[in-house]
Amino acid sequence: MFKLSSMRSASLVLSTLLYLPLGVAYAGQLDGVEPVKEFEPYFYLGAKAGQMHYQNACESWSISCDGNDLGYGAFAGYQAWRYLGFETAYLDLGEAVAHYSESGVNNTYTGSMKGWEFSAVARFNLSDNFDLFAKAGSLYWDGDNRGPYSRQSDSDWAPMLGAGVEYQLSPSWVARLEYQYIDSLGSELIGGSNGHLTTLGISYRFGQSATKAQPPVKETPEILPEKVIPLTPKPVVLPAFTLTTLFDFDSSELTNPDALAPVIERLKLVPTAVANIKGYTDSKGNAVYNQALSERRAQAVAEHLIEAGIKPEQIEVHGYGEQFPLMKNDTSEHRHENRRVLIHIQSMTITPQPEQR
Repeated sequence: MFKLSSMRSASLVLSTLLYLPLGVAYAGQLDGVEPVKEFEPYFYLGAKAGQMHYQNACESWSISCDGNDLGYGAFAGYQAWRYLGFETAYLDLGEAVAHYSESGVNNTYTGSMKGWEFSAVARFNLSDNFDLFAKAGSLYWDGDNRGPYSRQSDSDWAPMLGAGVEYQLSPSWVARLEYQYIDSLGSELIGGSNGHLTTLGISYRFGQSATKAQPPVKETPEILPEKVIPLTPKPVVLPAFTLTTLFDFDSSELTNPDALAPVIERLKLVPTAVANIKGYTDSKGNAVYNQALSERRAQAVAEHLIEAGIKPEQIEVHGYGEQFPLMKNDTSEHRHENRRVLIHIQSMTITPQPEQR
């Protein structure tokens, strides 16, 4: 049933492309972009289904030829590095059906293919939710050619290339659109064809749940102990002080002004201390608008401190827009953590004044 492909000479060229994922991975390491958070390897499992097309599946003298059928499979993979992983899959490539006139009788021949795929996968990020991937490897196929009076079976290896895009539905669930080209399926015994498999799939990534990524621990404002002034005052080291306050979406209004009380207390205690106020936003919206919004948030904190009696020269205000996110901007909870103002006061040494008696 299968027509033997004339493209076997291309097999050697396609096999050399097995090194493509390694090249993509190396290029990704040279892009100079620091990841938002350290990569952790993970396993994944999935299933896919779509259309299989057998190219040149029938002889030219066939009465009719249907080289399209449902193809489906299950796959498992291990993403070992940020840009490079490995995948295996069991594929059922469906059937191709042809009709031939033989001695005045119309006979039907059916060819089918199944097999195990082994490949290397290069994967790189397009956005917060989209990944592009390319794969190269080989398929160990097992094929049948069934006619009215005979059945022939054979198996061998065939080179395979693939590419696709993945969309992250949640931290663990990922949808996939994929195309695979399999060169020179079949043999002299059962006939040959080139395979084109286009599928939609879904996979689950282990260890990628949202509960795993905990927000960074914020420094708890230190409550100064009650000052006991010795008869001979000694220098006292006040440790560095950091406080973070969060904001609602597209807002520069303080949600909890009372949380700034420790900042006011430190600045009044040490009139020479300076509060460095830095405003940030999440990645939603225009970058220029977010830059201005981050400055307004930092200024809102500064104005609250001034209203509480802090001198303007004790305040420095900066806005950084979308830069330096604490969390990856992939969920509403993570984006809320990035809508913040950070207040930092450096460590200082002071000499307490003795009480007047």
